[in-house]
Amino acid sequence: MKKRTGCISIVVLLCMLALPVSGSLTDQENGGKLYFSCESDDNCQLTPVPIGEEIISGSVQANPLMTESVAIEFDMVPAQTELAVLPETLDELFIDLRVQGDAVGVYTPEMDVKLIIGSSVTDLESEDSALPSTGGGTGHRWEDTSLNLDKGRLLWPGDAVRARIVFTVDRPSTWELHLRGASFLKLDIAWSENVGAKDVDEPTSALQPKSTSLEDVHYGALVGDDSDCWSFSVESNEIMRILIQWEDVPLELQQSNGIHRLRTSGGLQVAAPEVITKAEGDEILTNYRWRALEPGDYVFCLNGQIDRFQPYIWSGVYAVESSGPTDASEFEGKVSYEAQFFDFSTGETEDLTQQNGVMLFPVIGFLIFFAAQFYRSTTSTRLRSFVFVPAIVLLFLSGIVSPLWTMADESQSESEWSLEQLLDERVKQLWDVSSPATPEATMIEHVGATFGIRNGEDLRLWLNIESAYEREDGRWQLIVKGLDNVRIDQLVFNQISESRSGRITDGLDEQIVTFSIIATRALLLDLMMLEALLVVDEQPSNSIHHIDTAMISTSSFGSLSSPTWATRPAGIDDASWKRLQTSLYPERITVTLCDCELDLLDLQVEYSNQFGAEDTPPFNALRTTSGIIPYTGVVAIVSILVCLAIVVNEEQRRRKAKQLAEAYASTSTIWTSLF
Repeated sequence: MKKRTGCISIVVLLCMLALPVSGSLTDQENGGKLYFSCESDDNCQLTPVPIGEEIISGSVQANPLMTESVAIEFDMVPAQTELAVLPETLDELFIDLRVQGDAVGVYTPEMDVKLIIGSSVTDLESEDSALPSTGGGTGHRWEDTSLNLDKGRLLWPGDAVRARIVFTVDRPSTWELHLRGASFLKLDIAWSENVGAKDVDEPTSALQPKSTSLEDVHYGALVGDDSDCWSFSVESNEIMRILIQWEDVPLELQQSNGIHRLRTSGGLQVAAPEVITKAEGDEILTNYRWRALEPGDYVFCLNGQIDRFQPYIWSGVYAVESSGPTDASEFEGKVSYEAQFFDFSTGETEDLTQQNGVMLFPVIGFLIFFAAQFYRSTTSTRLRSFVFVPAIVLLFLSGIVSPLWTMADESQSESEWSLEQLLDERVKQLWDVSSPATPEATMIEHVGATFGIRNGEDLRLWLNIESAYEREDGRWQLIVKGLDNVRIDQLVFNQISESRSGRITDGLDEQIVTFSIIATRALLLDLMMLEALLVVDEQPSNSIHHIDTAMISTSSFGSLSSPTWATRPAGIDDASWKRLQTSLYPERITVTLCDCELDLLDLQVEYSNQFGAEDTPPFNALRTTSGIIPYTGVVAIVSILVCLAIVVNEEQRRRKAKQLAEAYASTSTIWTSLF
């Protein structure tokens, strides 16, 4: 029997050894799940598989006047080995803690949990507990709880992952912490990478470049501020290109996609090449082009930056053809936003205009005319008091007050931005955060914010609507005046010129390249979202519309390298916003930047075919300008007609009365015949 028990123990140990023991939080299946494990009461860990004791326990002698706190720490073992991006929320944390009181039975006390994951420190508190009861459930569970990512969302190899549990007991008790799978935490790690496995190009440096052939395919990774260098011979050529394909990584990890240096073996820098940077989907392709480069030995270096990581593949060619623009002659010369990229029209279109102040003058004329009627005697006091006077008042309100109210509402307030101002502010914001010195969390927050409006800020827009058409769902789509004339390339290059005072030397630097790509993409997506939201239920009658809403945070869309639409209007629920995100996001966005004699930009978009009329949620923050009386034109015309009818009626009655009086006065009587 003992021999059989020993065999079973060996089999169990072998099965445990076969399980993965890497403690890294990764993007693999169950790679974000850790178990609370203890080998003894004072040796506790976070492990990828349940191990150790089933239960650890202890006794405390406390009372309400002298409470006693118990703290238990769990460090992840083995340590973190991969570079990972933390999610915005903790999927689930469950701690099965039970306390046995002398008279109250088993209960779970309130507890505080400090979760340390790299630079992220999140404090969790359990909900207020009711009095202990013998029939209640035990343990505390946190679900979809926000992590504190103020100091960044990156978890680097070697960073600490730790959980500290503290609970307080106020009576003599025995506590038990249930382990071996009973207590655990779950994170949904969206991206992770084994840095060491990707960094296969080492050892290389500027002083000791690796000898290679230009046309070989080279794999490697820029880790931190490393310099990866290669030496090779260049043959006689008309055009030589070096193509670098950068692997998709989170935005804050991307290395510089600007100019990396080519020099002769003697140390002389080669003239700056034409550089075309192409962001297609989540991949970035950098194309360096030299013309008639002298044959000889050269050294090419890729230079990294601190706290950055990005794998790459590069190769050199003497001739290359590819889709999309590859030199200055293939660029169209302008990048305009393609308005009305979707069409749900039923064919009925309405042109819109602002309130016309000219119509006030005829109304004023009618009011003066009707007011003059008060100086004439009336044939019916009741008709004047109960019909004529109210009609004049209604005419004054609908023909004068309401149009003036509308005209005042049409004017742009100081707190509102026009579409042009919104775009100008957006490119300024993106320029500021594209600086290499910008903290990671700040860059992600600003780039991902819808229209650049962050959580807790207000979006106030003044929009001039050119026309509207009836959609298939019965609602009306608004078309902003000048939207199809928005020049994204001009917005980008004007901001660069303004920020650099019109002087750009030695090619486009890292900030310019990064800014050009993220700004082009962000402006496109912001304009697409704005156009998708411009839907009203009723047929509009005025061209000026206002948007006034608070923006709140939501889960971002897109990739980790280009997050977008991470804030939403407060009036749109999260489920409707996510549906809109999913259906609206393009199938592919390709941004190409040419550092040529004349800097050029190209944008190619493959729009989604999943976006339908039913995907647009109600947007109550969008309102049209209106007066104090609806249908003011109709009301004013009816009031004028009523007043005219009364005036004509009064005139006819006066005329009849006069004729009657004259007829009576001219009739001969017995007295007139005697004289």
